[in-house]
Amino acid sequence: MLLRSILIFALLAGEWLMPVPASAQEALSPNNIECALDPNCPKPQQHKRNLQRRGVNVEGDSTEQPLSVNLYVNFDYNSADLTSDARITLDQLGTALRDPRLGAFSFVIAGHTDAKGGVDFNQKLSERRAEAVRNYLIAQFSIAAERLTATGHGKSQLLDPDHPEDEVNRRVQVINTSAASQRN
Repeated sequence: MLLRSILIFALLAGEWLMPVPASAQEALSPNNIECALDPNCPKPQQHKRNLQRRGVNVEGDSTEQPLSVNLYVNFDYNSADLTSDARITLDQLGTALRDPRLGAFSFVIAGHTDAKGGVDFNQKLSERRAEAVRNYLIAQFSIAAERLTATGHGKSQLLDPDHPEDEVNRRVQVINTSAASQRN
């Protein structure tokens, strides 16, 4: 009961005081992902950050930042090989990107790592992982290659800088790069 009261207070305050366990969170549907990336879709008030362990997390204020979603895509350790869990998450993204409302937009697939390991290693790993996601979307969902750009950020843009080695920092971010000019 106390935890529920704290979470409700945090929600009303507009920012989470502590991460919520993944089991208590619901992954976004392809429609939720599409809406998060579509500048013409009305956005509910977003939390500043929701440190989710698995699934999809929407972040950003549509008036200040590019529209984006963070995907917690599972890869084998020190590898860019997609796991079956990764494919499940990417299938949601692929379905959303095929929606006609997103057809005119281009996206950056940005790979991120945690702070374990060296700068060069993490940079190259994040690039390979972003490219693996891009290739999967092109091959499995026939997304036009020119709509997707893969880039890696290594450990330079941690989602949770207070916990640099936490797995929440290992993610793939999808950013709508052509939405700014089309916002309402």
